[in-house]
Amino acid sequence: MTAWSSLLLIVLLIIAPGCNQEQPQGETLFRGEASIACDREVARLIVPQLDSFVLHHEGAHVKLEITTALEAMQQLLSGRVRAAIVARDYLPQEDSLLRAYSIEPHKRFLIATDAVVFVTAARSGLDTVSDEIIRRTLSGERTWLAKYRWALPNPSSSLAAHLRTIAGGAMRLAAFSVPSGDSALAAVRQGKTDIGVALLSQFLQDKEANPSLHAVRLVIRDTATGDRIAVAPHAATIVKKTYPYRVPIYGYLLETARNFPFGVIASIAQEPRPQRAMLNAGIVPGYAKIQLVEPD
Repeated sequence: MTAWSSLLLIVLLIIAPGCNQEQPQGETLFRGEASIACDREVARLIVPQLDSFVLHHEGAHVKLEITTALEAMQQLLSGRVRAAIVARDYLPQEDSLLRAYSIEPHKRFLIATDAVVFVTAARSGLDTVSDEIIRRTLSGERTWLAKYRWALPNPSSSLAAHLRTIAGGAMRLAAFSVPSGDSALAAVRQGKTDIGVALLSQFLQDKEANPSLHAVRLVIRDTATGDRIAVAPHAATIVKKTYPYRVPIYGYLLETARNFPFGVIASIAQEPRPQRAMLNAGIVPGYAKIQLVEPD
């Protein structure tokens, strides 16, 4: 067990008896106080929705802490926050420890589905890469793609967790470490690196001001026909599940009761206004009926 896993185990053992807290007196779904940790990779998506919730509900008070996905989950597990919004599922270590100590998984809501994208400058000429080459490169193989300079978010990031999964368990690619996907985009834009890894939502927001960047298409094997096809990261390919690197954004709850944190997270995950904001950001709302219209 790694040092980080040992630390997490101690945290879990300390907080396990305290998860079923009584609901504070006078608290409702829309009135109360809650500390919420938010994954910095999705903060620009989430902060406006929390601000709007507080604005529209008298007596609603949210203390938000923007941090890494790893720290957000540790704060939830230790009971320091009543909810956490994170762009990933449990890490294998977190999941294993919950099961080993018979701790029920947290109730959670799917807020939206984003995607991992690989971004380059338009001048690079790199616009299409096979899924296989991406996986082999991230795992440490000396492929032609490994010759490019990469910017990767640090290991505590939710993006790094997804990259480890893509790489088959561990990333061994030599790269320039940055705090977040936004930082990776900046590194590419400034010419410090050739390829940056970010979320689709981050890339689309950045692209509005910096059209010089583009996300590479992935060549995959079509499961229906067996043909190799190039797939661009887009809300439509996320819905169709043809783009392989999809990212769930979850709102995790410390307590199971229908209390104030429940009301906050459920609102973001189910109410029309915040869900429309996810759609407008170019990703897929978690609570929406999607109808794709194929071009003629």
